[in-house]
Amino acid sequence: MKKLFFAIIVAALLTVTVCAAGCTSNTSSPSPSTVPSAIRNPAFVPKNVSGYLNYNNQSAGIAIQYPPSWQLSQGAANATASFNVSGAGVSFTVAAPESLPGQTLDQFSQGLILGLQQNGNLVNVTLLNSSNTALAGYPAQKDVFTYVGPDGTSMQGMAELTLVNGTGYALTYVAPQDVYSTYVGAAQNMMQSFNITK
Repeated sequence: MKKLFFAIIVAALLTVTVCAAGCTSNTSSPSPSTVPSAIRNPAFVPKNVSGYLNYNNQSAGIAIQYPPSWQLSQGAANATASFNVSGAGVSFTVAAPESLPGQTLDQFSQGLILGLQQNGNLVNVTLLNSSNTALAGYPAQKDVFTYVGPDGTSMQGMAELTLVNGTGYALTYVAPQDVYSTYVGAAQNMMQSFNITK
């Protein structure tokens, strides 16, 4: 039952992330030529976490490190990879890079939350905070949110999103609220190790 619930949540979050462009489109969206390209911080170096394993996907142009006790899964729709803590309902998902011409970072971030709120499987979706950050050395948005899943479990999530030359990258960490703080440090290490390689 927990595996089914976990699969539903991961699928919902992936769908939300990929649909963010469509959820936020409006007649005043800037054209691709008016959205400035993100500039990478020249001092950026991905975090190297001792004991973590390396995951590289050349076709997606991404690399990340993850704890050896987390299980790697590949091949899910709209995801490059996901990493799970067995039996804990904890997931970390690297969404497949998505072409988002004309989209701004704010629109991408707002689309994530709007998509969660419109998902029929989730209730009481609440954005706790949204802040500017950096992901892979690029300007990014971090959203922390809560919701109640289909089985009544109170969940908390953290997403970091960036746009690079019209391509959206999103990392999402989700866990039951009672264990969120247990694994959030590992999730932050993973986010800091994330690199865009193309």
